Amino acid sequence: MNNKLGTLSWMERSGGKLSWRDRLALTAQGVQAMAASRKQKKSGLKVRFREVDEILPPDTPLIREAFALCQDASAPFLLNHCLRAYFWARLLDDGATSFDDEALFAALLLHDMGLTDGHRLQGDKEQCFTIVGARMADQLARKHGWADKRAYMTANAITLHLNVSVGHEHGREAQLVRMGSGADVAGLGLGPLEKDQINAVTQLYPRLDLKNEFIPVLNIEAEQRPCCRIAFLNKKMGFSDLIRHSQFGE
Repeated sequence: MNNKLGTLSWMERSGGKLSWRDRLALTAQGVQAMAASRKQKKSGLKVRFREVDEILPPDTPLIREAFALCQDASAPFLLNHCLRAYFWARLLDDGATSFDDEALFAALLLHDMGLTDGHRLQGDKEQCFTIVGARMADQLARKHGWADKRAYMTANAITLHLNVSVGHEHGREAQLVRMGSGADVAGLGLGPLEKDQINAVTQLYPRLDLKNEFIPVLNIEAEQRPCCRIAFLNKKMGFSDLIRHSQFGE
């Protein structure tokens, strides 16, 4: 199993508590991501791989159960965040690498379950909320007869989504979970999309004042778990400010 920063194996070993090497790795990812962002903005390149109305989220027994879990636990703004994140992932995907669409949607439905009031971590043994959604995804996958490798891949995509970047070695699903979630909360990587595509997604699933709702939720995580990735991203990379000043109006 992979013990690299953000993986499920790393989470189980470290409890999500960042070591100094982990902090260096996140910092390096941030530097690389900022350089890539500046390059993209300078190029002004737009992509249109597919239309919003061409995207049909998978409808399976597992997805219906994952959706019910997300809907029951999440405030409306958070549920819509999970749904929009799936559309951003699909719109930004260039189609060059195949991926498991059911696993992708399941991971995005469950990726923020640890931020909800009913599923927030207790105590200080574990230092990252992503383990909650990862465990739920793993349990749900096994309940529905998924192979161990597929279940692990889905859970791993959830724990990795707080990394600044996710490499190819972790699989396309993990990359897309990261792309979709980051695009929605802070507008990260949405530059290549056309305005009408962005408007179409936010009309389907309104943001419901996400900026003002989401930042306090992340601040709770950072305050309660000062050694976690969210705390580091807020303190060293101004993640909350990125959300506050993202291209979305609210």
